[in-house]
Amino acid sequence: MISIRTSLLLLLQHLFLMSPSAVSGSHHHRNHSLLADKAALLAFKKTIIFDPKYMLASWSEDGDVCSFTGVRCDKHRHSVVKLNLSRGAITGPLSPIISNLSGLRSLSLSENNFYGIIPPKFSSLHHLHYLFLDSNSLHGPFPEFLSVLPNLTVLSLSGNHLTGTLPPSFFSNCTSLANIDLSQNLLTGQIPEEIGNCPGIWNLNLYNNQFTGELPASLANISELYNIDVEYNNLTGELPGNIMGKLYSVVSLHLSYNNMFSHDHNTNLEPFFTALANCTELEELEMAGMNLGGRLPSSIGRLSVNLDTMLLQENRISGNDSFRNSTSLQSYSAEFDVQFSKWNHSS
Repeated sequence: MISIRTSLLLLLQHLFLMSPSAVSGSHHHRNHSLLADKAALLAFKKTIIFDPKYMLASWSEDGDVCSFTGVRCDKHRHSVVKLNLSRGAITGPLSPIISNLSGLRSLSLSENNFYGIIPPKFSSLHHLHYLFLDSNSLHGPFPEFLSVLPNLTVLSLSGNHLTGTLPPSFFSNCTSLANIDLSQNLLTGQIPEEIGNCPGIWNLNLYNNQFTGELPASLANISELYNIDVEYNNLTGELPGNIMGKLYSVVSLHLSYNNMFSHDHNTNLEPFFTALANCTELEELEMAGMNLGGRLPSSIGRLSVNLDTMLLQENRISGNDSFRNSTSLQSYSAEFDVQFSKWNHSS
């Protein structure tokens, strides 16, 4: 569970925060005043209560705004296009003054102590592609106003205290989304069917929330999904074989600690594992703590040869020795044997 999540976060930081090409370009107003951006940043600095790492020490009236720590301007020095203050342990309200940076393409304030709501004025950041606000102390409902940002590609709001439901309009309008991480919040309601309108999503992290209902069937439309993590929610319905049978690119599937059940009134695992055999890139399968019933099917031996983690503990699955000699399972047979012995003991 940890390895895929960690590698995804590191990849995102590399691709979207460090790459100059991610924030350069000329899609902004050429007449925009860099002085106005500087004024906005200095006003933002005044709202900060605590800056233990002196991240903002270089931000001064007589300094070059394009040389401020965490700031990057476009190549023509017309405007600020990137603000990255991640891992600064900065404390203060998340000020709406940031919305004055009208040419901003990437905003990363991850792993700080910003508090308050996500300002509705952020809806004016029309050029924003990447928004990282994870691991802060933000509260309030999911910011539906982000739906008006047509270029939004990455949204990471994990590790906050956001509440409410996910608006269908967000997925209907932000169709350029590639990565969405809303994990470790207090979000409720169903995952909107409109998520299928975002065909470019490759990473979907919704774990540790309070989502209910079934996984939307429209997920099957997102052919490049790499990671699906919906662990620790209140999702219901049959194991989503109808979805997984069409997601050939999935590498990581985490369903643990939900209220789903196997087919035929929680007695038949065969249809789900048969569908899962189509996921030829699968490396991680986690379905622990779901009270699943049924006998472990022989089709488990047809799962991806890349599979190295499978967690099925805390279920009511009866064993099947036929999988033990399958070459595709050798990489995790030791771990699986421990779980298998638990099943036999309880069955």
